[in-house]
Amino acid sequence: MDVKALKVTVNFHESFQNMYFKFRRHNTALCEKYFPFPLRWLTLLAAYKVALAIAATLVILYSFQGYYPEFIWLLSNALPPLVAGAAVISSGVSLQKYWRNSKERFSKVWLFFTVGLFLWFLGESVWMGYTLILNVETPYPSVADAFRLIGYLPMFLALYLYVRIFSLVLSKKLAATSLTITALMTIFVSMALINPVLGSGEDLTTMVVDFAYPLLDILLFSVSLLGLLIFLKGTIGKSWFLINAAIFSCVIGHMLFSYTTLQGTYYSGHLLELFFHFGYIFFLLSFPVHVEEL
Repeated sequence: MDVKALKVTVNFHESFQNMYFKFRRHNTALCEKYFPFPLRWLTLLAAYKVALAIAATLVILYSFQGYYPEFIWLLSNALPPLVAGAAVISSGVSLQKYWRNSKERFSKVWLFFTVGLFLWFLGESVWMGYTLILNVETPYPSVADAFRLIGYLPMFLALYLYVRIFSLVLSKKLAATSLTITALMTIFVSMALINPVLGSGEDLTTMVVDFAYPLLDILLFSVSLLGLLIFLKGTIGKSWFLINAAIFSCVIGHMLFSYTTLQGTYYSGHLLELFFHFGYIFFLLSFPVHVEEL
């Protein structure tokens, strides 16, 4: 293709995009009808690429942290509120999209998602305050954990209410599959933590929190897995896959966090933190993907 032809092609695509977005602003319904493969998917594709680039960058930064320990310490404590806050905003935008009234079940689902993530955001912010302002090396357990643990309730309600809407299509085979996977995960996590927790000599509160995080994660995962099995082959399968990936990342992250804190080997910048970062990134992506899929 010569330069002139290339310029014509580029100008055509730019004109087409401008026409599309102008048309969509004035009449969304007609836009959806006459553009069966709308250009909005290009923005989602860009979001996937950005998320992948961020994840790859984090892996590299954490892998070579020995060269810049002070920077990784700052990143370790400052990044969680940022990614958690971004996930809250993403969920809030979806809430605005789906909100009808306080009695409508689908509205409640997205309200609970947003509240739950907001409580986790508060927990991450309080942790950052302890470490960066009060110079507490590892504030665990603390007020930050109270916000995080309370956040599990609205997150569970969101998942439960959503799956319950479609419970009639849940077969015994799918329910048995979910129950089996959940039981195996519970046994694995319990076996991995029970001896270190009981033999740690920690106070009762710390031991309860050590078990609470991974077990509550598994509770969320058990419900989200049902949703994934129901919707996997449907139009919202991708968003439910991302939600499951987010919760599964939290399961692994919290199990490793409980184990390393008991062993006294956790530190700000530990590689296990990547699971928490990835979890928030998955949540951040899942909500706009759900909006586009539904």
